Amino acid sequence: MAHLWSGRFAGDPDAELFAFGSSFRFDRRLFEDDVRGSLAWAQALARANVLTAPDAESIERGLTDILEQGRRDASFVSDAHGDEDIHAFVERELVLRIGEAGRRLHTGRSRNEQVAVDLRLYLKRRVPVVQRAIAATVRSLVDLAERAGDALMPSYTHLRRAQPVMVAHFLLSHGAALRRDVDRLAALLREIDELPLGSGAIAGTSYAIDVAALAQTLGFSRVARNSMDVSGDRDFVASFLHAASLGMVHLSRLAEDFILFTSEEFAFFDLADSAATGSSLMPQKKNPDPLELVRGKSGRVIGHLAGWLATMKGLPAGYNKDLQEDKEALFDTEDTWLGCLGASASVIDGLRPNPAMTNKAASGLLLATDVADYLVAKGLPFRDAHEVVGALVRRLLEERRGFDDLSLAEWQQHSRLFGEDVRTAVTPLASIQKKQTPQSTAPKAVAAALTETKRWVLEVLS
Repeated sequence: MAHLWSGRFAGDPDAELFAFGSSFRFDRRLFEDDVRGSLAWAQALARANVLTAPDAESIERGLTDILEQGRRDASFVSDAHGDEDIHAFVERELVLRIGEAGRRLHTGRSRNEQVAVDLRLYLKRRVPVVQRAIAATVRSLVDLAERAGDALMPSYTHLRRAQPVMVAHFLLSHGAALRRDVDRLAALLREIDELPLGSGAIAGTSYAIDVAALAQTLGFSRVARNSMDVSGDRDFVASFLHAASLGMVHLSRLAEDFILFTSEEFAFFDLADSAATGSSLMPQKKNPDPLELVRGKSGRVIGHLAGWLATMKGLPAGYNKDLQEDKEALFDTEDTWLGCLGASASVIDGLRPNPAMTNKAASGLLLATDVADYLVAKGLPFRDAHEVVGALVRRLLEERRGFDDLSLAEWQQHSRLFGEDVRTAVTPLASIQKKQTPQSTAPKAVAAALTETKRWVLEVLS
């Protein structure tokens, strides 16, 4: 079969090498975007009087028919004809339908800019899908936070108990990280909002294409600054892979927390049977396999980012075939990220908080900072209060006791500033109620954060 570039060559390419360089098996995903870009290009050629009105109408009719058939029948976009890529597939189908006029569509256009616009169009429609999947996961966290109610739990630094927090506050901390992923994708949408068409293979086009009108037709807000730059620009692919890598890091950390907190050692949450697997040998086992897979797949996405940056780093200016490697990394990353978001949301939906365990764990020596704050309120400098409480904690550890076990006399052995009110001042509930900043675990602050997060979720999902 003749290829888009075959006129320069005396014979057919080596079959194995052609198969090695073909991209149809993965860039077929760009079918809709390629047809949309071709429709707009045909209109631009007609406005520039490069195409006659009859040819333009014939091309538009043929491309519309191809698009509708592809939407009706997924098997239509297949490699049965040995097409090198999706661009060759669309052009072959067009010529098959309308004949000679179809051969005029590629006038003034290069596959270099064609694939660049296809990828941008693809991301413009797919990025919002990812954003909504992230928002759905945040919604699951919000629902779990509401099920947790006013339950408390310990927060952790260095994986050691730190201070009491509301369970809802912990859950919203993961929601805050996921919300940054949505913001990062919004920045990506601004980055890709640039029309490459009109750049030709590298030097521009010799036809009087109204690129401003073309940009408007395809929904781009601006035109590329430089034809040589845009032909080899895949920064936006790296940006997507970077956003996805951070997004997967956030999901991996979330998964790790729930792997820990649903274990027998913590038992802060109960894992639904539907979100776990058993052991082929040990009948008692309830394994958090979906969460472990989310944690594991983060490495896969990070690997795509590292691999793509390594591919880009040594390329000379302009288009190079190495750039074809962007698509498999991009598409697999998208699929992995969406799959992990869906799995995470499903697991979270099935979690049941265990307030008896979390409230108990939120007490004890992790109230030491509150004891120091008590002394500060009595006039003692914080550094001195820190030293007093440190000595008190050391004593309690040695005696295997807690603050609740101390008599007033024992309190006052460490400082005469301790009074009877220390018993009510040093409790988990008192600890969170004393917090005053809006981003804190104070009940009113958490309630406001829940309300604001629910509003954000609705905005993204609408």
